[in-house]
Amino acid sequence: MGTNQQSGPDRLTARTKWRMRAVEILYEAESRGESAKRVLAERADRAFTDPEAPRLPKYAEELVRGVDEYRYELDEAIGRAADGWAVERMPAVDRNVLRVALYEIIYVEDVDTPVAIKEAMRVAEQIGSSDDTSFVNAVLDAAAKAEE
Repeated sequence: MGTNQQSGPDRLTARTKWRMRAVEILYEAESRGESAKRVLAERADRAFTDPEAPRLPKYAEELVRGVDEYRYELDEAIGRAADGWAVERMPAVDRNVLRVALYEIIYVEDVDTPVAIKEAMRVAEQIGSSDDTSFVNAVLDAAAKAEE
């Protein structure tokens, strides 16, 4: 079996990795039933007290805070775009990939919609629940068109 050298973790851009970190934190918060702000605070405390602990990039933190602030609106838009899928029934990782990407599409001015969708597909490919990223693509494409 060959490996896809283009999409492996070593080939990811810094911003793609930051998006992955944001999804992981949102997933962790959801899984623990905690607020994203609390998980961010715990990470910051850990980074302060342990020099070996990884630092959270500023952009990843911005994404987490933005998704947390606009989660209701994001979930509403995702629900409308995901024909036949209830947001709460989606796999948690995929749901958070969609939230991060849609947050970028709607609220981050320096990220173009096609870039946000492509990046979401890369993140979903790396850490999503399925090898098939077409669901992420379809939902984000429909949500972005609805937001225009």
